[in-house]
Amino acid sequence: MNDIFIYTGEKGVGKSTSLQEIFLQKQNVCGILQPRINGVKYLVDIVSGEKRRLEIDSHVPEEKVIPIGNYFFLEETFLWGKQKLSEAILTTNNLLIIDEIGPLELNGSGLEPVLSEIIFKGITLKKKLLLVIRPKLVEEVKEKYGILNAIVIHYGEELLSIIDYSMKIKS
Repeated sequence: MNDIFIYTGEKGVGKSTSLQEIFLQKQNVCGILQPRINGVKYLVDIVSGEKRRLEIDSHVPEEKVIPIGNYFFLEETFLWGKQKLSEAILTTNNLLIIDEIGPLELNGSGLEPVLSEIIFKGITLKKKLLLVIRPKLVEEVKEKYGILNAIVIHYGEELLSIIDYSMKIKS
């Protein structure tokens, strides 16, 4: 059975929010989410619920930022997210969620190079991975990471019934 799932939907439809409602602080689930809170992107550790601000309004000279388009992301928050993912892959949790893989990662920034390592280890260790990707990037991500057989779940489809309910996600 395939252990890699791609959850996709357009920007702002509620992918991260729905994942947060289903999986935040549940047993057997780990990883990171990128919800918008009061219009600002954060990284949230699924296990602890701890959050760190990811997006800032404009380039602040004293902060190390990663720009993409009109957005500025805090490098230190990505470092924290990479650390959380590195810890998560070593746990016995049944599902590891990575929200989200986007242009930064495709260009070797953001959650890279840890993201590539996590996907490889996830495949090797037979972990269930749920990767959040916007529709226009799905094929490029599948190609880059060699996950051509990943099961694609579109926003609005029943997530839990598709992701092998035997994971035994508990409240």
